[in-house]
Amino acid sequence: MEKAVKAVLVIAVFVFLGWFFSYRILNTPLGLTADEGAFAYNAVLLSQTGRDENNRLLPVFVLSLNGSDWRQPVTQYYMALFFKIFGPSVFNLRFTSVVITLVSAILLFILSRHLFGRNMAILATGIFLTTPLIMIQSHLGLDNIMPVPFTIIWLLGLYLFTQTRKNKFLYLAGVSLGIAFYSYKGMRATVPVWYLLTAFYLFTQETFPKFIRRLLAFSLGIGPFFLAIPWLESLYPGAVFDRHTFNWDSIYTFLYPYFSSFDISFLFIQGDATAWHSTGRHGMMLLATLPLFVFGLYQAFRKKGYWYFVVASFFTAPLLFGFVGSVHRASRLMSIIPSYALISVLGAVWLWSKKKIILVAIIFASIINYWDFVKFYWYQYPELTRIWFGDMVAYQDYQALGIQAKKLHRQPYISTQIVSGQGHSGRYFAAAYVGLAVKQLADSDPLPPNSLLMSQREEIPGLIPLPADTRLYHLFIAR
Repeated sequence: MEKAVKAVLVIAVFVFLGWFFSYRILNTPLGLTADEGAFAYNAVLLSQTGRDENNRLLPVFVLSLNGSDWRQPVTQYYMALFFKIFGPSVFNLRFTSVVITLVSAILLFILSRHLFGRNMAILATGIFLTTPLIMIQSHLGLDNIMPVPFTIIWLLGLYLFTQTRKNKFLYLAGVSLGIAFYSYKGMRATVPVWYLLTAFYLFTQETFPKFIRRLLAFSLGIGPFFLAIPWLESLYPGAVFDRHTFNWDSIYTFLYPYFSSFDISFLFIQGDATAWHSTGRHGMMLLATLPLFVFGLYQAFRKKGYWYFVVASFFTAPLLFGFVGSVHRASRLMSIIPSYALISVLGAVWLWSKKKIILVAIIFASIINYWDFVKFYWYQYPELTRIWFGDMVAYQDYQALGIQAKKLHRQPYISTQIVSGQGHSGRYFAAAYVGLAVKQLADSDPLPPNSLLMSQREEIPGLIPLPADTRLYHLFIAR
């Protein structure tokens, strides 16, 4: 009976979290980014035809945005599978990130329970879930959040190895880190550093002969992901490593992106330099949790061992950002959030044993701090996003076109002016709500018999307006 009650409670918690993180998900931000549209459009195509927008059959990388960017395979095929199972709606596009958030929370709870016990694991999960950037990225159908669960599995694998000395956990950690390499382009600069960090950690844990065996187990996990790079680059030039020329001005210009990643005002107040990844007044981390992190760092250096590794994972993640010139880009630093939560809880454990009232005060301040963030994010921030990519009311018109085309058994057409203006978002809306059989037609061209046209124009000579619940566009049939 007790197990049943616990199961019901856990389900209720995750239903609530699913609702909480998807609340106003179609309004915050108001419109789709170009990258969301590209991911979504190709996810529809792959889920229904197995081919991408370039007609490639199940490519590892998808080239999109007029040949300017490659979609990362982990995220692209995750979305395609999600659409295949649940349908390609706009809600489902963004809900894919909510699912990653919840999975990450479960994984962090498991790791934290090993480290601290149940109660502090709940606090660690709470710190993770109330990180402002987690909420922001859970509302975007993008790949920025994808490295997070694989980062946690890597940390968990190293911890379980530390406790058991079983090589299978090193292999698991290696595989997870290898997947993270292809989950988000920003991880190209982080994973190699973390590979070396893992190797160094293993070196400090074992005699040299055992170290070689441990490193081999870890390398067997991650190795195939590295060995595939030359082959992938031959098939998809620039997909793994952008072919940008690196200009070395000085050691200072190289180190600036690294040190900027730990700018306190950036981390806790200003946030990402890109407006749709930040509110501009709340940092990527919750300001009220900063004292916990500071206390946690102190305790980590006292405990040594695995905690040295956790701290190092936090501070080494952006070590190579100088190669890509990434300054104040919180969305590229999602992988350090799990380490931040763990270190902060280590500080909370110490405060609970020494000054409980201070910990209670910090938790209370964090609740107020987070409520200030979500209130602004849900209700004020959306209007700011309208100037960047409008809103998503257009998808409802595509949905109306699809409904009417099926109801009237007519071939759907969309005005070429609409298609060119909407870009990948329009292609996605059309594929998701009208179907892949939809065609384009210029307003000046005659509408074929048994067809239905969606146009920006309110009147088209020779065509009859069709009453429909549309907001931006108009539907027409031939006389």
